Amino acid sequence: MENDLLISVVTVSYNAVTTIEQTILSVINQTYPYIEYIIIDGGSTDGTVDVIKKYADKIVYWVSEPDKGIYDAMNKGVREAKGKYIAFLNAGDFYYNQDSLLQLIQKGEIDNDPDVIYGYQIHSFNYGKFVRKKMPLVYFKEFMPIGHPSSFVKADLMKNTMFDCSYRIAADYNFLFGLYQANKKFKFVDVIIADFESMTGISSESNLLAYKETAIINGCYGTLKYKIRYLKLYLSGMIKKITRLLFPKLALTIQKRKRRKNKEYLLLDEFLLDYNK
Repeated sequence: MENDLLISVVTVSYNAVTTIEQTILSVINQTYPYIEYIIIDGGSTDGTVDVIKKYADKIVYWVSEPDKGIYDAMNKGVREAKGKYIAFLNAGDFYYNQDSLLQLIQKGEIDNDPDVIYGYQIHSFNYGKFVRKKMPLVYFKEFMPIGHPSSFVKADLMKNTMFDCSYRIAADYNFLFGLYQANKKFKFVDVIIADFESMTGISSESNLLAYKETAIINGCYGTLKYKIRYLKLYLSGMIKKITRLLFPKLALTIQKRKRRKNKEYLLLDEFLLDYNK
């Protein structure tokens, strides 16, 4: 394994003064020494830039300027990256612990030259923290089976393709699905990589658009299965919205119960019982 393998970590932010510092600290405090840290800010006006300046000596490159959306900003980060692998850890997300990247490199079989290295991801909701189980990659044909903040992709693949900014929410799925279709080498590591803030992310606020874009990408758009699923999501979203407005505590209880029944996820505390053995 190359002991000096450089990883580029890109953080995209916009008016994230309450969360950006935790994200930055989780990167610059990593025990893995070969990290190139890049921050692309969208022209924040709430004090985010002041926080970035506070840690400027730990950041290889940063800029604060208007962009055309999150994927345009992420593409800017890709262009600046010099590492062999690129990872995205956007404002509000953070690495699970200080050894996350070191463990990823140690277990990632770098000598076998994987195109994508990925691990477990924590999803933080306002009703609890859950870990998504390892999913078969064949599920790429339906949805994103891996966590983007917990994925590290070869830089040359990213620079050759970039994110398609015509998608507002699912450009990361479009990119990784393309790698799957091209039979690129995915390597899973048994490591918790990142904690993803799942309540305020763009995908959480726009489930219908996310589903539509995903279906366009994987070819399911317009099918009967798509239309039925879309209607279910629409009705479910309306019920959730009304319940949150009228019975906020009940809404949280229902959401947590449904998440626990979802076979894709485990409560973090339950997951850690086996993970820490």
